Amino acid sequence: MELIAPELGFIALLLACGIPAATASLAFAGYRSRWSGLARLVSGLTFAQFGLLLLAFGLLILAFLTDDFTLVYVAQHGHRQLPFVLKLAAVWGGHEGSLLLWVVCLSAWSALFAWRYRHAKDPLFALTLALLGIITAALLVFILLYSDPFTRIFPPAIEGRDLNPMLQHIGLILHPPLLYAGYGGLTVVAAISLAALLRGEFNAAIAELCWRWIVPAWSALTAGIVLGSWWAYSELGWGGWWFWDPVENASLLPWLTASALMHSLYATRARGVFRHWSLLLAIFGFIFSLLGTLIVRSGILVSVHAFALDNVRAAPLFTLFIALSAGALALYGWRAKEWKPAARFVGWSRETWLLLCLLLFSAVVVIVLLGTLYPMLYTLAGWGKISVGAPYFNTVLLPFGLVMLAVMGLAAGSYWKRSPRWTRLRLFGSMAIAVLAALALHAHGFVVAFATALVCGVVSAQWLTSPGLVKRQLPMLLAHTGVGIFALGIVFSSGEKQEMSLNVTQGEQVSVAGYQFRFQTLNLLTGKNYTAEQAIIDISRNNKPVAQVAPERRFYTARNQLMIEPGIAWDVLSEWYVVMGEKTGADRYAMRFYVQSGIRWVWLGAGVMMAGALAGWWRGRKAHA
Repeated sequence: MELIAPELGFIALLLACGIPAATASLAFAGYRSRWSGLARLVSGLTFAQFGLLLLAFGLLILAFLTDDFTLVYVAQHGHRQLPFVLKLAAVWGGHEGSLLLWVVCLSAWSALFAWRYRHAKDPLFALTLALLGIITAALLVFILLYSDPFTRIFPPAIEGRDLNPMLQHIGLILHPPLLYAGYGGLTVVAAISLAALLRGEFNAAIAELCWRWIVPAWSALTAGIVLGSWWAYSELGWGGWWFWDPVENASLLPWLTASALMHSLYATRARGVFRHWSLLLAIFGFIFSLLGTLIVRSGILVSVHAFALDNVRAAPLFTLFIALSAGALALYGWRAKEWKPAARFVGWSRETWLLLCLLLFSAVVVIVLLGTLYPMLYTLAGWGKISVGAPYFNTVLLPFGLVMLAVMGLAAGSYWKRSPRWTRLRLFGSMAIAVLAALALHAHGFVVAFATALVCGVVSAQWLTSPGLVKRQLPMLLAHTGVGIFALGIVFSSGEKQEMSLNVTQGEQVSVAGYQFRFQTLNLLTGKNYTAEQAIIDISRNNKPVAQVAPERRFYTARNQLMIEPGIAWDVLSEWYVVMGEKTGADRYAMRFYVQSGIRWVWLGAGVMMAGALAGWWRGRKAHA
């Protein structure tokens, strides 16, 4: 079986690529003839495609677990001494496997959609599956022609090259699958919207359908980004949680678009407004998902996260990206009609604030997109190399972030169609909370005090209302509270960071921000595929023990590569972070010490946002069972 498994995997990919042609033909023919059994037949073909892709992916996993170095891909990213869990993660640790994982996730979403609506009479569902099949087939064509993970090598390699040490982290196990799950869900929503365009109608019911699928997709994407942030923080050794790296931004773009889409669909399903907004945001969510998946594999963007370091596949990748993106936008331009507004609203209504929110989201997307693509376009033009980093993004996006927080509070406190009627308790109570927050933090600087006051005022304004309204809007209030916690985490992690770099000898003590770091002992460790030097550092304050961290310097033999593993400890308010650098003498190392706060609040806020969104999604499940 092992001898022919790669060939079986390749054949499964070929068959999976051929199925969408039959799916699309039957779907469009059945749509024109109004055949009642269309959904069941198209669903069956979708299940068959998913089964074939799952078979191919399972055979690739088997190749890694059995160290089948007759495959080029396994020889490049595998190793006999890799732990079992990392062997599994190595399946998507390179270009070919990660792209196949993306396609499997998309097919899984398609199969789930097909199962949910297999008995539906509306041809919208069959058209959606046909479009999803076409997108899947386009990606499979690229895999088969340019990124085949089942390519053989003869004679086989004696040993694998090993997985990139930077990827040997638990984050690799969860981060990419969750990102691709998010991308796949956004593609489903785009396919529903495009199918609605083919029918010439996008109403509140279809908006509700899109909302039911966008929430779990947005949640998976959020979880993937949070895990990626934690992975970078705990692995790269620079003490930050977001670097504004091109690949980080590539995942942020569909997340921002999906966040705007959730708000747009909320208005479309409730009031019938912003239908064009919802359609375009759904399409651009798909486009940015393709961008995040494809452009970082072209070799043009330089990033610690990039999978491909050659540009051989750049031309076909961009051809695929342009074809799918242009096709989606062309369908919108061809079929979208000038719908008359379904409802009218006045200047200070909830609709107005949501519209302003959508405009702000769009502005942020454009800013991030320009900052991400400009260095690439600058290089392609032959003008040299340029980088756009944190100073640009932090400076330009700060005003938008503050305004969006204020708009969030105004939207939550307003009413549909008419002007908001703020109660005195809500108005004065939120103002009092904001002032108290500013006074409590005035010693930390104006920006920290102002931003904290704004967040506290906005969040409290949403909760200071009638108990009945709180109960009805509890998921929304919870999600927006998560936004507030997230914003506070950003404020404190940006303004409360102190660091120091120096050479430290065993037994020496260093003071940073009122904390004492003592280099106690040095240990020598041996892992399955690496050796390591580990420093034990005790942290105290006023002679009272606070924490202990154990930074490491790891040497991976197969790759002949040195990696650092930061030592991290934390409590509710503070974070201690130590990086062990080069050896500068006998038991003497260059080290960096960080004392900071708020980073865990960033991740906690994201978790609360997801909890609120999923709570609202779960509450409405019975109405759509």
